[in-house]
Amino acid sequence: MEEEARTEKVIESLTPAEQIITILYRELVSILGEASPLNISGKPSLIMLVGLQGNGKTTTAAKLAYFLKNKGKKALLIPFDFKRPAAREQLLSLAKANALYAFEEPLTSPEDTLKRALSHMEQNGFDIGIIDTAGRKEIDPEMMEELKTVNEKFRPGEILFVSDSTIGQGALKVAKGFDEAVPLTGGIFTKFDSSAKGGSIISFRYVTGKPIKFIGTGEKIEDLEEFHPDRIISRIVGRGDIASLAEKAANAISEEESKELLQKIQTDSFDLNDFKRELEGIKKMGGFSAILSSLPMIPGMNLSAFDDEEMLKKTEAIINGMTKEERANPDIIDGSRKRRIAKGSGVTKHDVNVLLKNFKTFRKMMKGMKNFKNIDKLLKMR
Repeated sequence: MEEEARTEKVIESLTPAEQIITILYRELVSILGEASPLNISGKPSLIMLVGLQGNGKTTTAAKLAYFLKNKGKKALLIPFDFKRPAAREQLLSLAKANALYAFEEPLTSPEDTLKRALSHMEQNGFDIGIIDTAGRKEIDPEMMEELKTVNEKFRPGEILFVSDSTIGQGALKVAKGFDEAVPLTGGIFTKFDSSAKGGSIISFRYVTGKPIKFIGTGEKIEDLEEFHPDRIISRIVGRGDIASLAEKAANAISEEESKELLQKIQTDSFDLNDFKRELEGIKKMGGFSAILSSLPMIPGMNLSAFDDEEMLKKTEAIINGMTKEERANPDIIDGSRKRRIAKGSGVTKHDVNVLLKNFKTFRKMMKGMKNFKNIDKLLKMR
């Protein structure tokens, strides 16, 4: 970076700090490489998930099946832990709760179980089988022999290492151990919605040379994202992830609604009716916390008040307790109206004050995003 900084052409529109961030962004993206889609060209195709116990492997298997289902694929979840019956039950429970398919026949030996699972897939038109392998507290020879058997006999198209992104450098030794036993094709990192800043994914790629395929961004079944190196590094260096946010918004809000919202923001006619409607879209996009993690840092804007999902429910209740006139013109809500609204919606007057303050902050944020020219500048700098 020092060498790059010394030879970098000075861009007058950028501050020195912005230029350093630009160099950092380019260097990190070069380490992570390009996005690497799943290898699921064959039919039936097998994806084997490996990793230690407690890293979210079983939950990730279900999320992956759900992701593929939304892509028009028919995926079969295959329990593959021959020591812990609870692991099998957990996967079957996740499948049932989310309308996914799972192989429910009793487990015997690794080879026999997979033969029966493959036969089941062929007979029932499955495209993909997701093998949720055994997890242990540490790498042991028996577990590795099972993985080797699967790899040698059935040749999965993908062998993905699943790791908790908050573990950090400790995951590297484990990843190397798995890669020596079975050739990994990539990684999936869970809990990327936490305080982890991405050091684990950068180290995994740098040390193993294998791409990251997905990241887990929450606890819900839909909280699994395809890994786009440029987008993730953009988040890490504080530029946000406008591309992913736009994709979430497209799925949650129609084009017609977007145009109407933009017009209201431009004409300063955004009211509490619109605010309530946008809350529904925000829920579909994963809540305020998911949106805030994708936004660039906006100097002087404190958005911590929105990072509370319980606030969404309370906000809806308060707005429902208002008259049409109050929703359309919040400025008329005085002390007596606040007391009536609070009593009718089962909250305190303080809660009503918080809502009105948050509404004004949200409207200010939306107007600020409309004028935030740095987003376009930062995107072009890539």
